[in-house]
Amino acid sequence: MTDHSARGGQKDATGMEMPIGLSRAVLIWEALEVAFWKPVSVLILFLAIAITGLLPDLAPWLHATVLAVSAILFAGLMVQGYRRFHLPRYEAARRRVERVNKLDHRPLESLADRPSSDNPIQLALWQAHQARLRQRIGSLSVGAPDPQLARRDPRALRLIAPFFLIIALIAAGGESIQRLRTALVPNIGTSGPTLTVGIDAWLTPPDYTGLPPLFMSSSKKQSPDTTDTIPTAMQGDEHSTPVGSRLVVQVSGVPDGATLITPQGPKPMAQFAQNAVALEHEILKSGTFSIQSEGETVASWEIRAVPDAPPVVTLPEPPIASVQRALTITHTVSDDFGVLSLRAEIERADRLAGSAQSSAQGNEEMKIITQLPVPDPSKYGTKRRAYRDYTAHPWAGGEVRLTLVATDALGQEGRSEPVTLILPAREFNHPVAKIIIDLRRELAWNPIQNYRAVSDALDALSWEHNTFDDKVTVFMALRQAVRALTPHRRTGAAPEPQAIASVIELLWKTALYLEDGGVSLALQRLREAQQALMDALQNGADAAELDQLMDELQQAMQDYMQAMADQMRQNLAEGEQPPEMAPGENVISQRDLEDMMQQLRDMMQNGMTESAQQMLEQLRNMMENMQAGMQQQMSPQNQQAMEMLNSMKDIMESQRELMDRTHRRDLERRGESNPEQGQAGQQNQAQRNQQSQGQAEQGQRGESGDQQRAQDSADAVLQDALRRQLGEVMRKFGEMMGQIPEPFGRADEGMGEATEQLGDGRPGEAVESQGKALDAMQEAADAARNAFIERFEQQMGMGQQVPGQSGEQTMDPFGREASDTFRGSMQGQVKVPDKGGLEKAREIRDELRRRAGERARPPEELDYIDRLLDQF
Repeated sequence: MTDHSARGGQKDATGMEMPIGLSRAVLIWEALEVAFWKPVSVLILFLAIAITGLLPDLAPWLHATVLAVSAILFAGLMVQGYRRFHLPRYEAARRRVERVNKLDHRPLESLADRPSSDNPIQLALWQAHQARLRQRIGSLSVGAPDPQLARRDPRALRLIAPFFLIIALIAAGGESIQRLRTALVPNIGTSGPTLTVGIDAWLTPPDYTGLPPLFMSSSKKQSPDTTDTIPTAMQGDEHSTPVGSRLVVQVSGVPDGATLITPQGPKPMAQFAQNAVALEHEILKSGTFSIQSEGETVASWEIRAVPDAPPVVTLPEPPIASVQRALTITHTVSDDFGVLSLRAEIERADRLAGSAQSSAQGNEEMKIITQLPVPDPSKYGTKRRAYRDYTAHPWAGGEVRLTLVATDALGQEGRSEPVTLILPAREFNHPVAKIIIDLRRELAWNPIQNYRAVSDALDALSWEHNTFDDKVTVFMALRQAVRALTPHRRTGAAPEPQAIASVIELLWKTALYLEDGGVSLALQRLREAQQALMDALQNGADAAELDQLMDELQQAMQDYMQAMADQMRQNLAEGEQPPEMAPGENVISQRDLEDMMQQLRDMMQNGMTESAQQMLEQLRNMMENMQAGMQQQMSPQNQQAMEMLNSMKDIMESQRELMDRTHRRDLERRGESNPEQGQAGQQNQAQRNQQSQGQAEQGQRGESGDQQRAQDSADAVLQDALRRQLGEVMRKFGEMMGQIPEPFGRADEGMGEATEQLGDGRPGEAVESQGKALDAMQEAADAARNAFIERFEQQMGMGQQVPGQSGEQTMDPFGREASDTFRGSMQGQVKVPDKGGLEKAREIRDELRRRAGERARPPEELDYIDRLLDQF
């Protein structure tokens, strides 16, 4: 039998001492929690109140009372807890292990029992019993403490004190210990609350830098209101800030005021409230800035004033001409805080050598200054392209020197290295346009000396109607230019600069109209619309103005695309084959442009100003390197159509040659017939008796008739072959277009009649039929060409290739590596949100507008909503 009476607290020798010992430690912890959770909560709550710094602001007697009450309450609860605390017994720890591990019938207690006899058989049975118990028990766990405080504190008030302590520690920062010391020592004997020194200082960089304010360390010190002195000064780290930053310092708790010590000297701080002073100082020099009060240094900082460096602008690539003859300026811009403006300065390369001549002329420009878009600071250091059209300038085609100048907010300028280049000029092929441009150049070069000669030349040219196809627009423009110059010639006075400028502009537009029928003028309007919208985006224009400018840009784009399409249609009508685009060029259709315009409008409406600027800039890059053409890989049907037009051309040329040959032979035969008959009559009268000679002449005439019949037969065969070729073209045309134009039938009928007439030896009648067939074929070719033009308009595109890139490298219309698909996507350098993103932005905008209309909301919230809506 087992004996329990003598081993109530005896430790087991069963190998279970470790889990039972840990279980007893858990029981002790649970007992401590149950006994002392109330005094601990009171202590934590007192610490939270002390660290907040509220106690020193109380009256001294009230401060002391709070400390006394807190101490008494804490001591009373500690005594109560001590009385409730009891150390758990060993049996309780062992029973807890059995309960946690769900062991029935107390196996640990059985393992602790000892046999009452030393009989070997009983010992063997006892050991086997214990082995089975150990195998049954296995590994034991102790379990987590469970003091069951929720049953004693169902409202969880014990959690409030730790929560307040965490908040107080975060708010106090590094002043927790100092505040705790102050809270434990009430100032008995003072008449009022203790003043503390509060220091708040921050640096506000200039607005143009875009940098946020820099807050420096602050502290609260013992006030000189008592007999104590201010403790050790606050030493901050070195702070770097741009020159011109404003140092703002506010000091509270200093009845006698304070002084800011700067590298320029001391500056007294002005009082703005009771026992509080403040000062704002502009940082111009580096050094130590400190605050002194009553001869003691309250705080000090090392501030380094960083000067603003001038901008840096470079030309990494030589300027070149775009497809549209605009000057492509590839440049990089960088600055430490921001570029305010960027401009291009162009001057003639021979300006210094010709300065005397320029001075004599009086009104010649010495320099061309053009503003360029200022890049976003995030794009500093990256290559950007700017396009400017100088083809209308009198210097176009001459050697010039280009310099880029960047200016920051302080007026500092950074200049690029000058680059010498030939200013791109427009090439004119129309003879009258060439003459007008030459006269315009002479007028612009020296108007005082040349305006008379230019006026006379324009007057004579205006009456040469046939040279410009009797175009009324050209005639009226030339006459207007003559009238603008004539009054000056009559009075002998020098021309007014405004009159000269208007004539120069009018002559340029007239030459462009003659050259390409208005494509260049449409491009100029498109450039102006793009620049207006870009300026509005950079200047932060309102939504109404942006929407109006977007409409103007869209209309200008449509006009330009229509002008290019009209020009191509006219070229096709004149028999010119549209230019094929190189493999490196990509085609963008009218639908692609419409999608891009809609995306640009959506970006502006949803406040995505930066993305809209990037897309507009790349749209400009595309338009400057765009040319009208036909996709190189035409569909098989379009290739067949072009082959049919070429076949028609060949048939008409062969028919014209056959008709000319037939007409020539008919004239020769008529010319030979009358002389032969007259000669035969004379021979019959003179040599009637020469029978043999007459027979010979008859043989010669018979041989000549055989040759004529053979020639007619050969021409009939050729005419029939041409008819069959025309029939094959008609068949293919019918299969492709579904309907054959009526002139084809008349041409086939005329060619059939000519074949029959040639076979019968009637070349004179055949010529008439061939002429009718040729006229009908010309009408049929025109009808076929018009039908094909309508089909080709679907294949006409605008292709472009980035200047400087080889034709083998595939680029998209924005000068980037082309992605797998282009339509409707703008992946690459510009991040365009998908349709879901734009819809989400639109929903946010609509929700903000709805809330802005609810004027019952707090003013702070309405002001915040209005600021958000400004982005849209």
